Amino acid sequence: MRRRREFMRTAAGVGFAGLAGCPGRSGDGGTPTDATEAGTDATTTDARIEAVPPRWTTGKKYGVATVPDHESEAPSRVWATFTAGAVTEVRFPRVDLMNLRTLEFLVVDADAGQTWRTHDADRTTDDGVERSTTLATDEGLLYEQTASPTDGDWSLTVEWVTDPERDALVGDVTFDGTDSLEVYAVARTACSQSAGADVGRVAGADGDALVAWDGTDNDNQHVVRADGEPYAVAMGLACGDGFDRASALSADDGQRLLETGAWTDSDGAEDVVTLAGRVLSGSGETTLALGFASERDDRAAAETAAAAAEIDFAATRTAYLDAWRDYLAELDVPDSVSGALLTQYRVAAMTLAAVEDKTYLGAGIASPSVPWGAAVGATPPSDYGYNFVWARDLYQSFTALRAMGDVAGARRALEYVFEYQQDDSGFLPQNTFVDGRTRWGGEQMDEIAFPLVMAYQLADRHGVAFEDVNYDFENVRASANYVANSGPATDQERWEEESGYSPSTIAAEIAGLTAAASLAADAGERDDALRWLATADDWARNVEEWCATTTGTEEHTTTPYYIRVDDDTDPDDGADRDLANGGPTLDERNVIDAGFLELVRLGVVPADDPTVENSVAVVDDTIRVDTPNGPAWYRYNGDGYGEPESGEPWTSEGQGRLWPIFTGERGEYELRRADSPDDVAPEALLEAMANFANEGRMIPEQVWDREDPTEYGWAFGEGTGSATPLSWSMAQFVRLAHGIDAGEPVETPAIVAERFGTERPRPSLSVADLPTTTEDEPITVEVETDAPEVLVHADETTRRAAVSDGSVAVDVPLSGIRTTITVVAVEDTGELVEASLAVDRQTVTYTGD
Repeated sequence: MRRRREFMRTAAGVGFAGLAGCPGRSGDGGTPTDATEAGTDATTTDARIEAVPPRWTTGKKYGVATVPDHESEAPSRVWATFTAGAVTEVRFPRVDLMNLRTLEFLVVDADAGQTWRTHDADRTTDDGVERSTTLATDEGLLYEQTASPTDGDWSLTVEWVTDPERDALVGDVTFDGTDSLEVYAVARTACSQSAGADVGRVAGADGDALVAWDGTDNDNQHVVRADGEPYAVAMGLACGDGFDRASALSADDGQRLLETGAWTDSDGAEDVVTLAGRVLSGSGETTLALGFASERDDRAAAETAAAAAEIDFAATRTAYLDAWRDYLAELDVPDSVSGALLTQYRVAAMTLAAVEDKTYLGAGIASPSVPWGAAVGATPPSDYGYNFVWARDLYQSFTALRAMGDVAGARRALEYVFEYQQDDSGFLPQNTFVDGRTRWGGEQMDEIAFPLVMAYQLADRHGVAFEDVNYDFENVRASANYVANSGPATDQERWEEESGYSPSTIAAEIAGLTAAASLAADAGERDDALRWLATADDWARNVEEWCATTTGTEEHTTTPYYIRVDDDTDPDDGADRDLANGGPTLDERNVIDAGFLELVRLGVVPADDPTVENSVAVVDDTIRVDTPNGPAWYRYNGDGYGEPESGEPWTSEGQGRLWPIFTGERGEYELRRADSPDDVAPEALLEAMANFANEGRMIPEQVWDREDPTEYGWAFGEGTGSATPLSWSMAQFVRLAHGIDAGEPVETPAIVAERFGTERPRPSLSVADLPTTTEDEPITVEVETDAPEVLVHADETTRRAAVSDGSVAVDVPLSGIRTTITVVAVEDTGELVEASLAVDRQTVTYTGD
C-alpha cells in the first residue's frame, strides 16, 4: 500500500513541517553519505567540483508532451520536452514559461563506487551509457526513455505522460539491476524561468517529498499574468512509494551528486537548487510525478504531485492517449504518407497542436526549446530561446493545421494574431510573448501580410465568416493599409537580419494584398479592394526588376537570377552587404537564397519563369548539399547562425547549417514543374524531411552539413543543437504531404493564382509630381489616364472621380505629418479578379496645422 502524505504549512506560511535530514536517515539503506563512501576521495572531489553557472540544455529535443485539451474549461497546463536521458524545461502554466532545467536519474553502485547519469550532459565524452528517447506508440505524444551501461548489467526505462486531470508530469519508472544499485531522481529547478533564485525544501510528514518555488523578488519577475502580476511557480516532486531519502541541495552539492554520486543530507537550499530523492533500491517499478501550482503555493504543488504519483499509471496513460486518439481521429491523412511516413505525419501534426498555449489560445510558439541552450545562462528571469510567437512561423503552422483538417486550431491562430499582436495601425511586431506583449518590435512586412492570407483562406476554403470569429474586416483593412502604405521594402526580411527589397517578403505582400482585396470585395468595400489589388499588381510587375540581377558576377553568370535582398531596387549595383552573426561582407549579387520560391508557392510567378529557373540553378550550385538523408539547403551562403566548425554550441558567431524546411519548400516548387529530376521529386523530398527527424520523430531547425567528425558527435544529415522541434519544420512536412496528394502547393491562395495566372492589359496612368512638403490642405492631384475613372486615396479618405477627355483633378485632404497618396486608374469589369488597374504612389509631408 502506498503511503498517504500529510502536508502541513509552517507558521511562516512557506515550506513544510516534518523536514528530513536527521542523522538517522543519512545512512539509511547503505547509500553513501559522502564522496569517500562512494569510492572517491572527498578532498579530491571537493577540489575538482567547481560552481557551474546554471544553464539551459541543448535545443535538441526528442519529444514533446502535453494533453490536447486546449478548448477545455479546465485544461492540464503542463508541457514537457525530452532530450537524451532527461526531461527538460517543463512548462507551466503557459507554454512559454519554463520551470526546470533537467529531471534525470542517477544510478549509484555504492559497493563499486561508481555512478551513471541518464542525462547526456556532455556530448564530448563517452560516459559509457546508451540512451534512447522514442515513441511508445504513434497514437499520441507518448515517449519512452531508456538508459543502460555499455558494459554493465542494469537498465532503466521511463514512460512519460502529462496528467489530463491535474497539472502534473508523470513517469512510469522501471529498473532492472542488482540489489547494490540505487536509483535517484534528480531535478535541477528553474521556477518561473530562473534558476538563480529558487527555494527548495524536503517536505511531508516523513520527509518523503520535495518542493521548490520561485523566490524571486516581484520587481525582478519577467513573465507576468494578464493582470500584470508576476508568475511565481511552485513545484512538487513525489514518488508513488515515497522517497526513502531526499535532499534539497545547493549548487555545489547538486553538482557533486551528479558528478560523483556523493550524497549530502540537506533539508533546504536556496538560489540554485537541486532536488534529489531515492526512488528504487535494486530492481523494481514506481511512479514519479512533478506537480505544479501558482502563487508560490508549494503545498498545492506537492499535493498535486502526490496525487498524480499515487494514481495507477496505466489509468493516467490511457486517459492521456485517449485524448490524442480523439484528436488524431479528426484529422485528414493524405495518401502520400504510409508506414514510417504516417508516423512522422502524425507526430508532426500532434506537435503543432502541442505547442499552442492553453491560456492564450492560438498562441503557437516557434519551438519549445532554447537553441544551443547548454551555452545559455539560466539565472536571470528573462526571455529565452524560441518560446515566443512569430506571426510568420504561426502562418506556417496555420497552413498545416488547415490542410490537415484542424480548422479550429487554424482559426484560433488567426484570432490570436488579430487580438493580441496587431495594433491600431495594422502593424504586427517581430514577435511577442504568448500574452501579446512585444518582445522584439522589428518591422517584417511578410509577418504583417500573412494574416491577410490566413483570413482569406479560412473564408474561401472553409466558409469561416467574420461573424464566426473574434476579428472583423477592420482588422483586415488595418494591416492591408499598413502593407500598401509601407511596402514593398521591409526593415527585416524573413531571416530577421536585412532591410530592403526581398523577393520572399514581396511575394507575401502581393499575396496578402490580393487576399485582402477579395475579402474587401465580399464586404462591399470595393474601393479598398481595387486599391490593394492595383498595388499588388504593381509590385508583381516590378519584383524581378527590383530583386533579380541581370549582370551577375564572376561567381554567378546564369542571369537574370534573384538575389536574397536588394537595398535600393538596383540589384546590379554590386552594393556590399555585411552579413549578420559574424558573417562576411559580400556583393549583394553573391548572396544567394531560395526565398524567391515564395513567388511560385503563393501563385505570383509560374514555376517555369526563366528567371526562377535560372535562380534555382544558382541556388543548387551555391547552397545545396546532398546528405545521406537527402538533399538540403542553407538559408544563404555566408550564414553565421549555427555551430562553429568544432560543433560546440553557437553563441554569437558560427556557420549556419542546413535547414530541412528548404527541402520541403523545394518539394512544393517541384509540384509546379512539369518534370522534376528524381532526386528532387516531391515524394523524394518528403522522404528526406522524414529522414532528417531524430529518433523521436522531431524535425530540427538545422542538420549537420558535412562528413568531417567533430568532438560533439554531430552526424552528417542529422540534427544539431539548434531548435528541435521547429514548428515550421513540422508544418512544412505536413503541408508537403498534402501538396503531393493535391498535385499542387496547398498554401497557394486561389485568388492569387487566378489573378496572376494570366497577363491583363492595364490602363495608362500619369500623375503630376506632388510636392514632397506642403502647408496646403487639401492637395490637388492631377491625373492623366485612358481609364474611365480613378480612385485617389489619402490617409483614410478615398475619392472616386470620373475621367473626362483623358484627365481629371482630384482634391484630397491631408492629416498627420506623412501621407501616402495612392492613385488607381480603373477599368472595372464587375469581377474583381478581371479588373484592369494601374497605380501611382507618392508621399507628401504635411506641415500645416
